[in-house]
Amino acid sequence: MRYVLDAVTTRRQITSMKSCLMTVWLLLLITGLVACRDKVSREADSAGRSLPPVYSLGPVGNTNWNADAGPLMIVPSGSTGDTVEVVFPEATDSTIALFERIAPPISGLTFDLFGRGGKVGSSVSVSALPVLPIDTIEECHSWPLARLRSEHANWRVGLASGHVGVIKVDSIEAMSTTDSAALAASLARTAAMLPVAADPTFRGLPFRVRSAFTFRLDSVDVVVTDVVRSVNEEANPRIEHILIVGEKPVASTGKYNVGYYSRTAGAEESTQATEILAVLQIGAAKRPAVVVNIEYDDASKLGLIERMAVGQWRATWRSAYTDC
Repeated sequence: MRYVLDAVTTRRQITSMKSCLMTVWLLLLITGLVACRDKVSREADSAGRSLPPVYSLGPVGNTNWNADAGPLMIVPSGSTGDTVEVVFPEATDSTIALFERIAPPISGLTFDLFGRGGKVGSSVSVSALPVLPIDTIEECHSWPLARLRSEHANWRVGLASGHVGVIKVDSIEAMSTTDSAALAASLARTAAMLPVAADPTFRGLPFRVRSAFTFRLDSVDVVVTDVVRSVNEEANPRIEHILIVGEKPVASTGKYNVGYYSRTAGAEESTQATEILAVLQIGAAKRPAVVVNIEYDDASKLGLIERMAVGQWRATWRSAYTDC
């Protein structure tokens, strides 16, 4: 026996079915959103009980620090010889307050110490000092402190052992009178030819070499120099600094070809100046890098100027600003 079910479908019935389906879909969506919200809330509550990483990308992703140079840097603090500041490469001006409140993670690390004359110490152990109370009145920032377990002199920067090599540099002050005069004249001419912004304050004034250091990389000689000119007005003394990194072939008697330069100018007491701390070779690739201290009136930053290719240097990393 065959049964036939006759059904008459009207437009009103179809509309009603669509409405019911839509209602069911909305109910399912709301239920899903509520469940997701509860899950996120539980995860947030759980995360709130532990301190998450300040940076998810690490030093390389946030400050252009070369990870091959190791996780931390140390520099001398004051003139005691054994007290050091522990520099976190990933810290920035806006986040350094987070780092100065924690004990530096130096347990198990040793450091190689370097100066302009080469390596000063190898595999030197350090111990963290108690974290100092934060000065909320002056609102200044500083790095956490540590202490060398064996005192060393004449070093300017330290990095975790085994990560970098060092290149000895020679100062213009150690050259003969003839050679130093020739180099100073050449560097002054180089500075005068740079395409820096015209500043009528210094127009026509002579350049002088504030500092200059030379070193050799295979078949090229390299110079790092700070060339200045100044307006000696008692009421408003002003100064211009031009930091230059140049190269030339070893056998060449010509001028250095500029691979990097930067210019700062302003009031003499507040214009930044750059001090050369050491020249290093980073990682297995032995990439040359100049470590600098950028000095302000009452503060400083550390920095790296790395060689990217033949005749090409670039400022790749700067530390956070410290002023305590």
